[in-house]
Amino acid sequence: MLNEIKILQNLQELDDKILRNTKEIKRLPKVVQELEEKYSSEQESVKNITQRLEQNLMQQKKLELDITSNNQDINKYENQLLSVKTNKEYKALNAEITHRKEKNADIEEQLIEFMEEESVLREEKKKFEELFQKDQKIFEVEKAKIDKQVAELQKKVDALESEKLKLSKEIPDLLFRRYQRLIKHGQGKAVVTLSKGTCTGCHFRVRPQIMVEVSNNDRIITCENCSRILIAPKSAEDN
Repeated sequence: MLNEIKILQNLQELDDKILRNTKEIKRLPKVVQELEEKYSSEQESVKNITQRLEQNLMQQKKLELDITSNNQDINKYENQLLSVKTNKEYKALNAEITHRKEKNADIEEQLIEFMEEESVLREEKKKFEELFQKDQKIFEVEKAKIDKQVAELQKKVDALESEKLKLSKEIPDLLFRRYQRLIKHGQGKAVVTLSKGTCTGCHFRVRPQIMVEVSNNDRIITCENCSRILIAPKSAEDN
């Protein structure tokens, strides 16, 4: 086998490993993103429930102040009853007292509804806080694990790139640049096998003469359709 063909095969094997590791490096952050979105969603739920609870408590406080104000008015009118001089004034004060008591009765019903809602909100808040805290720990552990994986994969890629650079020095610079162009524009494949007369890079059926020349392994042959470098299958190489 021509030495340059063997080196090109080895370069392709290195690029295959680089591509696999690079794809994994790109994929892993997406896993972190998915976990973060789930974690952020639960965080947002806690925030929303907390806001609703705060609004509920503020409304309860307002209703309680309204009841207090009405009770003050009732006490005031009841004291005035002791000093009225006409029946008309007496009836007017009693009407005001009754009106304030009716208002308080309505407010107390509203207050009960808000208190019931408060109980539900507190339960929901507790549930989401527990879920959020649990998933926060999972997120932190998984993120640390994935960050470590990415660092290790990047270390492998750097080592493979270094090995590739060293190996590239063993072939002419023009040939290596040609190989690099094929890698860039050929979806990571510059060197492909010829299988049953077909280029495995683009599935183009080559001429019989090309099949013979590829099997000889004595010069670099390219696919007439995709320009990738063609090599014989390993079984053919061994014969």
